[in-house]
Amino acid sequence: MTLSLRQKRRQETAFEIQRATLEMAMQNGLENITTDDIAAASGVSTRTFFNYYANKEAAAIGHPPGFSEEDKEILRQDSGSIAADIKQLLDRHMEVLAKDEDILRMVGKVLRSNEKARGILDGFLTAERNELTAALRKRTDNLQTAAALATFVTDTIGKAIYLWEHEKDLSLGAALDVVWEGLIGASRLLLSPTNSSLNGDEVPKSLP
Repeated sequence: MTLSLRQKRRQETAFEIQRATLEMAMQNGLENITTDDIAAASGVSTRTFFNYYANKEAAAIGHPPGFSEEDKEILRQDSGSIAADIKQLLDRHMEVLAKDEDILRMVGKVLRSNEKARGILDGFLTAERNELTAALRKRTDNLQTAAALATFVTDTIGKAIYLWEHEKDLSLGAALDVVWEGLIGASRLLLSPTNSSLNGDEVPKSLP
């Protein structure tokens, strides 16, 4: 979708406010700065700040990238392996996140110290899981299965980001691959609890 110049400018302003919020939070702690401080650092009025964000915690979280409509459409189609489709969606999402790794690291630090910011992100993730569940519902007659797969997706992203933050010289994509391999292994064990030595190419069709 092509954005108008006005939409692009709004995105740029929102990002500038988020970056100013995070940089000030890294220096002074989010709890010690005000929306007036953030507005001044961003070069906007306090009134303009509130046109973009409800509070400083929301400004720190910003507008996390969601899953594209194209990727969700791939999940809706029953044309191949659901595991391959989910992994493709995750790979593409990690590529988007990798474009702003410094922002991602600063957001991670805020989340570890600010409960209100965590609540805002949780709300965003809940909305994303609901959309993924609706898309995956096209692939299964069981709503709970679709919901479990949607939770699998968002949890995998969270685990990959955590690993990336704590493992030196590990890219986001590589962290995702490590987490994915572990979760696929766990899925196999759950499917065949009496057989812990399944061949690597035996990917269960009912699990990602």
